[in-house]
Amino acid sequence: MESIKILIVDDSSTTRDYLTELVQIIGYHAHAVEEKTEFMSALHRYNPDLLLLGSSNHVGHVRALAEVVEREKKGTPILFIGDGSLTHSNISSLPRDFDSADLKRAIEKLVEESQDPDYRELDNTIVGRTPAMRQIKKNIVRLSKSDVTILISGESGTGKELVARAIHRLSPRADKPFIKVNSAALPTNLLESELFGFEKGAFTGAFQKKPGRFELAHSGTILLDEISEIPLPMQAKLLQVLQDNEFSSLGSITDTKIDARVLAATNANLGEMVCGGRFRSDLYYRLNVVSIHVPPLRERKEDIGLLCEHFLKIYATRYGKDHTVINEGIRKQFYQYSWPGNVRELQNFIQGIAVLGDEEGFYKKMGNNGPSGVFLKGQGTLPAAGLGRAAASGSVTRRSLKEVCKEAIRKAETEAIVDALFHTHWNRRKAAALLKVSYKAVLNKIKEYGIEGQYRELLKKG
Repeated sequence: MESIKILIVDDSSTTRDYLTELVQIIGYHAHAVEEKTEFMSALHRYNPDLLLLGSSNHVGHVRALAEVVEREKKGTPILFIGDGSLTHSNISSLPRDFDSADLKRAIEKLVEESQDPDYRELDNTIVGRTPAMRQIKKNIVRLSKSDVTILISGESGTGKELVARAIHRLSPRADKPFIKVNSAALPTNLLESELFGFEKGAFTGAFQKKPGRFELAHSGTILLDEISEIPLPMQAKLLQVLQDNEFSSLGSITDTKIDARVLAATNANLGEMVCGGRFRSDLYYRLNVVSIHVPPLRERKEDIGLLCEHFLKIYATRYGKDHTVINEGIRKQFYQYSWPGNVRELQNFIQGIAVLGDEEGFYKKMGNNGPSGVFLKGQGTLPAAGLGRAAASGSVTRRSLKEVCKEAIRKAETEAIVDALFHTHWNRRKAAALLKVSYKAVLNKIKEYGIEGQYRELLKKG
């Protein structure tokens, strides 16, 4: 790390001199330039490992410099001293009251990450610069090289599958199959044949041999998504497969050897399920060799700007449209909303904006469906842009009959589902039978209404 070259950019000579001296004191090479006259030539001539931008730069100016650096010297990290909303993945900030130890740690961390090609690749697919997301990316790089079983946890919509695919893509198995099994979407009576396959004649209608997902994943990676939905009898067979690396398909009298990296994902608390007797402890410990927890978006709101830019670029390219710029007023409202649907909800919202090319028009179209609603109980307030001066000021209290009915239906459905789950001890299949609706409908409502949290509160109250 001692040969790190830092290019200091600031139009104030006092700031340049101070930062140059400080960088040299902590042991790095420093070269300071004035942005207006020397920046471009110094960027190519000096070929720095990192750009250090002084506090006299404005946030908008920093963004413009970042665009230039990304075009001319892609992957070069930028450290900006100051506050502000920064929406570029190659920029990190340091508060104005930093000390030399803070600066040294920040420089070493950014340079180390930028020099790892795997980490740089992850930066383009898993968007986030918060400490939690940085650590997740470091763990992915490190764990992808081994075959250890990993349990990926997190709420729905946080990006668990994205993490699993990144682990596979950076692993020695990258050119082999990646097979995903959505345990919640498979009926219990079909789960075994889907996982392990069946022989011809194994049961009525088995006219030919069908390989299971484990066999298809041979030499590659298998992701067991929604692992908490696998019923207890099947958990025993799955444990045996994980321990012995072999299985027997339905109707077969021989065992099949399997070589597949196993990843599991869940939005449930498996530890609590083990305590409640709803998940086998031995399978839990076998899956949870190493764990990665993906935080909800409300716990990493600093990444919202980066995610918005990321999705806007994706959809502008996909739909052949100009890049939409979300105005600062609306962007600020994004940070006030709790995003119960996490990154998936934000992505869907940005997709709608990108298609219309007009965020205010999209807010008007959305009305009260989603984050543009005037009030979403328990999820924070995000006033809709373009709903008039009264709505923007928060003085609107009257609601349409449609809105009142919608809230009443939501409340009634939530109470009915929570009551059914309480009496069935969180057995969602039995709850669905009591409510006379499909199992899938119950799962969707639990996610939509955030019922899991309400159920836990009910248990605490006894």
